[in-house]
Amino acid sequence: MSDVNFNELFGSFSAADALAATETKKTSGFSNGELYKPSIKDEKCKDMNYRSLVRFIPFYYEGKWRTTIPRWECYLKDVNGENGIFVVSPKTAGKNCPMRNLSYKLYTSDNAIDKANSKKINVYQQYYALVEVVKDVQHPEYDGKVFIYQFGQKINDKLEAAMKSTEFTDGFNPFALFNARLFEINLTKGDQKMDNGRVVANYDACRFIDKTAPIHFGDGQTLTQDDPETQKAFLDWLDKDAPKIKNYLWKEWDAETTEKVNSILATYKSGYVAPRTTTAAAKETVKNVPETPVSTPVIETAMKEEPVQETTISEDDDAWINSVLNS
Repeated sequence: MSDVNFNELFGSFSAADALAATETKKTSGFSNGELYKPSIKDEKCKDMNYRSLVRFIPFYYEGKWRTTIPRWECYLKDVNGENGIFVVSPKTAGKNCPMRNLSYKLYTSDNAIDKANSKKINVYQQYYALVEVVKDVQHPEYDGKVFIYQFGQKINDKLEAAMKSTEFTDGFNPFALFNARLFEINLTKGDQKMDNGRVVANYDACRFIDKTAPIHFGDGQTLTQDDPETQKAFLDWLDKDAPKIKNYLWKEWDAETTEKVNSILATYKSGYVAPRTTTAAAKETVKNVPETPVSTPVIETAMKEEPVQETTISEDDDAWINSVLNS
């Protein structure tokens, strides 16, 4: 990275810049990187309440600072619930998705069996971002480490809302390079359940707090303003030693993935002819099927993992944060 202008690169990365990067939708295959996935079902989670503090970290890709990687994903099984494979939907790159198309075609069928089978094909949205875990109550071994945080729409909504100014508040940059506000993950048990009976988490108490922190990386280094040496070290760390978040960027399906998807989709309907080799051929097979509207029951079923529930922040929450930061 000898051609990088450090004054320009580290001189301006505003909330508007972060929001523009976060809202970029064109973002692949599954990676075995170090994922951070807080869950109320964690065996160390007491009373189904997961508590932690994290600091979001941007990453550098193709000459720009990036914030999150959004993807549409599907764990696709055949009509008998077998032979499952994990795939990233082409919808991630704004392309036609054969899973969504077939799901919609089955849902709108007059056949009751087809309609029921449509619910077995769920394409859902996930997001990925680098975070430093400042404090994790359930897993203290994570403290001070950097992970790839996997989260859903609720958390992403809080990120984007934080970066947008209103008549009464100024937006801020959760991915600021030098000092950024910490994010409290506070997951509780929701009152609702999914159709399959699974208990879902409530995300309403998750929030940004007033405390800020710099970026820590590598062997205890701190990214410092007006210090080109630490800035160069930070870029080198992102490129070589940080969790490989770039592996989560969109990649076209290879021939093997395409063949597996096609063979699984073909099990759902006898009249469905599996495309030969490419995703474009899948579009031809169901070419008259419109894109699934977000408001249809098919999509709503896949997005029920984070029900809306009103939760207030108690004084105990602030006391917990202060005890963590002052310890």
